[in-house]
Parts: sequence; structure tokens; C-alpha cells
Amino acid sequence: MRQLLILFTLTSVLHSSAAVLQTSEKILLVTVDEIGAITVNSDPVGSDILANYIQERLFKSYMGTGDMHDRIKLEKAGNDVPDLITETIKKEIKEGQKKALTSLCLSKYKQLFTDLDKKKQEKLQKQFPVLFQTDF
Repeated sequence: MRQLLILFTLTSVLHSSAAVLQTSEKILLVTVDEIGAITVNSDPVGSDILANYIQERLFKSYMGTGDMHDRIKLEKAGNDVPDLITETIKKEIKEGQKKALTSLCLSKYKQLFTDLDKKKQEKLQKQFPVLFQTDF
């Protein structure tokens, strides 16, 4: 009976730990309101520097830990955010991803992504999916 209780306790602990690991995603949250004010996590960011800001956040994260955010999420603060603003922000996010990928490749391989062999490209896509994310 005691062994069964210990086994049950260990199973519960492992299951809880696995759940915590699965939900501990590191997300770069981009929020926009109806007048076009943008924040990334809690930092206010101008639309004119959003791409550079995202590139910097992703690349600095890599330089500090060897890892990057798991994904980028675009959130509307309110129901009246015009589609034109949302689409502009999506373009800036994509540009930031592109710039971060360029910085990463030049730092790691001294080459652009397009110049890398297929195996290295696939490895980067698997290791840093945030750089290739298309749905925000």
C-alpha cells in the first residue's frame, strides 16, 4: 500500500511538472489600441521603430541565453482597432523577424540565411520557430 502511495505521489508530481513546462512559453506580446498606440510586453514602442525593437528583443534574448521567445502574439486592446493598423503592425513584426534572422545567421555562421545549406536552414527553423512564425 505504501509503495502504491509513493508511486501515485511521484506520478502526480511528474505530471504537474510536465504541465508547468508546457505552459511556460516565453511570449513576446505586442498590443495595439484603437488609436495605434503599441506596447511590447509593457514597453511603449513607436510604430516607426517596431521592427527594430522586435529584432533587438529576439536577438538579445539569443545572445543572453542561447534561446529566443517561443512565439509572438499580437493582441488588440479594444474592438475598434482598424484593420489597416493591424496589417501595418504585422508587416513590422515580419520585418523584425527577418532582421533578427539575419543577425542570428551572421553571428552564428557569418552568412545570410539564404546562403546556408538546407540542413542548417532546417535546424534554425526547428530551433527558433519564432523567426518563421506567420500567424500572430
